[in-house]
Order: sequence, then C-alpha cells, then structure tokens
Amino acid sequence: MELTAIKNDVVNNETNQKTSHNNESYQFVNFTDVVRNLTSPVLLTTTNYGFLDLLLNLLFSIQRLSIQPMILILCEDKTVYVELLKRQSNFSLKYHLALTHLQESGNDAFGFSTTGYISLVKKRISYIEILLQRDLDVFYIDSDVVLLADPFKYFTDDNVDIFFQWDRNNACTGFFYIKANRTTKAFVTKWAEAMPGDQFGNQRAFNRAMRRSGEELKVYGLPKNLFMSGYEFRNSGKAWYLMSPQPVQIHANFIRGEGSKVDWLKKHELWLVNV
Repeated sequence: MELTAIKNDVVNNETNQKTSHNNESYQFVNFTDVVRNLTSPVLLTTTNYGFLDLLLNLLFSIQRLSIQPMILILCEDKTVYVELLKRQSNFSLKYHLALTHLQESGNDAFGFSTTGYISLVKKRISYIEILLQRDLDVFYIDSDVVLLADPFKYFTDDNVDIFFQWDRNNACTGFFYIKANRTTKAFVTKWAEAMPGDQFGNQRAFNRAMRRSGEELKVYGLPKNLFMSGYEFRNSGKAWYLMSPQPVQIHANFIRGEGSKVDWLKKHELWLVNV
C-alpha cells in the first residue's frame, strides 16, 4: 500500500468500534480520536501481539524512572489492544491506546525486512507525520528498548531538530526524537516518499531523506556510550551496571526474533517483567 493511501486510511476511515473480541465487548479507540487529547511531546511506540512481552518490558523500564511522559501505543491488532487495556491496572504509569488495524490477532513478531515489517513501518511514518502536523514533538521508541535513565533531558537543545541513536554509522529509526516544525514536517514527507521502493525497511530511507534535507535540517547523534545499540553494547564487553557513566538506554537490535531478544535481555539483566 502506498504511503498516501495509508495516510488517507488513517485520517478518513478509522472509526471507534464497540465490538466483541473472544466473546467480550470492548470499545476500541482509534488514532484520530486519541490524538485530540495528546500534549507535546508524545512518546510513541507500536506493537502487535507478537511483540507484547517486549513492550511490557519497555513500559516497566519507563515506570522505574518515576517519569510520566505522554505515552501513545499504536496497537496493530485487537488482541494486543485488549491485553494492554487489561494490564493498565498493573502499572502506575499511564498510557494511551489506539487501534490502528482491525485484525483479530497479530501473533507474529515481524523480522526486519519482511513484508509485514515494512508494511507496519510505512504506517508508522504516516502516524508520525500526523502528530507533527498537529505540532506535537514525537519521541519514537521501539519496543525492544530498555530505558535506564530519563532520556528527555538530552533532547533540550533548541538548535537541533532530530536527536537519534546511532546504529553503527547510521541514524537508527528505532529511537529518535523529532521536533514539530516546518523543517521536520518537510523531512518526514521526504522519508515517506523514499519508502515505497525501499525493500530494506525504513532506516535506509530515513538516512537518505536526512542527507537530502541538507544543512537546513539540524540533527544530532546521541553519544554511543549512553544510547547503546545492541552492537555497541556487545562490543563493550561489560555489564551495563559496571559501565561509567551508566547508559541511558540499551536497544536489543542486532538480535533477530522476539524470543531471542527476550533471552538476550534476560541474560544481561535487562528483563523487568515479573521482577
């Protein structure tokens, strides 16, 4: 599906639905209505049922920091929406849910570069674009991230439009903060335009759009020792709690598959579910 078609679907065709799921009745709230109640900045993440455990771990890591950002979770299927709705009472952390895709259950945690993953990513760009158009800054974060300290204090430079985690020598699209302004709105349009012909997901398109934006777009790569990709963490050879300074964030990218990511996080004492 082309990006323009996805965006039109988001804006025009979403409706709140009171419908049944596993013989229970729920009111599923759509993205368009949730956005009206958000304030800047918005911590945005997306999930389907296949990524639920990783998302819960992310939420617990945020809760441990005693911060309360404006959190919006885009749910790609009814099952994960219902599970997160039921689990809200387990958190002191508050979050907003929006159902973006009316399928019953997405049990697969899509692998990088799969058709399902690329489709999910294309929709994500449209949601980010809509938030920016409403003048909401967006902090996008993948569900396989663990936060160990408050990241927001690193996003305060007024001269920067986009802050991002490095993925080796590229900007990572799994962890970035983008301000809402004329320059970034134009950038996201370029990013979206680069996606339809890109078979390798959104990261290459993101970096290409960043280069094409030239000097007008002010970007900043966050320190690699504080905002660590899986690659950087592996190469450090240290437990995170022995590092000085300790990292703000660790991203379990470079590990393929939801189960492998969970095992990796547990091995490195970064698993907080049921702790």
